[in-house]
Amino acid sequence: MKYLILSLALIFSLQAEAQFPTLSEKSEISIITIGPGANLYDCFGHSAFRVVDPTLGINEAYNYGTYNFSDGNFVGNFTMGIARYELAKRPFPNFYNSYVAENRWITEQVLNLSLEEKQAIFDALETNALPQNKSYRYDPFFDNCATRMRDIVKDVLGTAIVYNNDHLTERNTLRTLVDENSFNHPWVDFGIDLALGAILDKVATPEEYMYLPDYVLAAYDNAIIRRGTAPVKAVKRTTKLFESDYYERRVSSVSPTLIFSIVALLLIVVTIRENQKNIRYRYFDFTLMLITGLLGAFLLFLWFGTSHATAVKNLNILWAFAPNVVVAFYLIKRQPPKWVRVYVRFLFILLMAMVMVWLAKIQVFNTAMIPLVAFFGVRYGFLWQRGLVVKKA
Repeated sequence: MKYLILSLALIFSLQAEAQFPTLSEKSEISIITIGPGANLYDCFGHSAFRVVDPTLGINEAYNYGTYNFSDGNFVGNFTMGIARYELAKRPFPNFYNSYVAENRWITEQVLNLSLEEKQAIFDALETNALPQNKSYRYDPFFDNCATRMRDIVKDVLGTAIVYNNDHLTERNTLRTLVDENSFNHPWVDFGIDLALGAILDKVATPEEYMYLPDYVLAAYDNAIIRRGTAPVKAVKRTTKLFESDYYERRVSSVSPTLIFSIVALLLIVVTIRENQKNIRYRYFDFTLMLITGLLGAFLLFLWFGTSHATAVKNLNILWAFAPNVVVAFYLIKRQPPKWVRVYVRFLFILLMAMVMVWLAKIQVFNTAMIPLVAFFGVRYGFLWQRGLVVKKA
């Protein structure tokens, strides 16, 4: 966001060096919304600006959703929260044809702007498209291709643009909005719920909904521009440029909830068998503690070691507890130190705290965690009450 504000603040100074065309009365500026596609990275849709001026022969798409893969290390940069996306200026017919080829619907909303407002937005886009300005640090929730449709218009129009919330029938959280679009990718949804913290569980404001292209489309349909005593609709014309026969439907898949339910049931049976035979599988506990500890350490790294605004305050660390990495090596012993039993009691308390956090909706965990929490409770209860006091190994 700070890069956007800086770019807009520099428009007038930069125009002295880079003279942009003066738009004619026939010019139009549009919000382009692209429907979801079949691929994982397409499931949230896409947004872009379009500038048309038949007098000047301008018909350009301004796409803030591109990544220059020649920069390398996309996965590493994205993990660290420092991936830099770029504004790509492209002839609109080429932009349009690329999404038609993917069979994704395309809707255009022509904004109801004065010539002065069109010029200001056009200058902002052209300034952002300059080589020294075109990259920005991407944030999937707070600074992406869709939020730029909101922020650039708002920075130009100020308080004159009002995004009404008539189209919002429910008060959703950011996490719920993720679920709306990732239902056909349950393992990705599980990963998002695991990696991102409680910030996603606050109720989203109407403008925060606009990190998703569908809600940008809906927001502009309901937005107004204040002009004197007579506000006008923000969109003067909506056109479906391409209607696709592809609409995302639920498809059957092996979900994390199913897999973890089966695994948890089997492991609970193993724990019951240990209890009946008065034994403890030491390497079973070592593996459990090592995995949950390493996962907890990774979550802490995302929280404190990266620039992800949404990875903070992640209460998954209540069950993925980083110190487990160390305790795992004590559990290999036939007779662990007495303090390990106290430690396991503490893990059980953390597990109960997680349940309370969940019920209070301070952080909503993925439903696939239900069978895992049940297993952890049974296992920690066994270790606390009996498993760490038996004499046999």
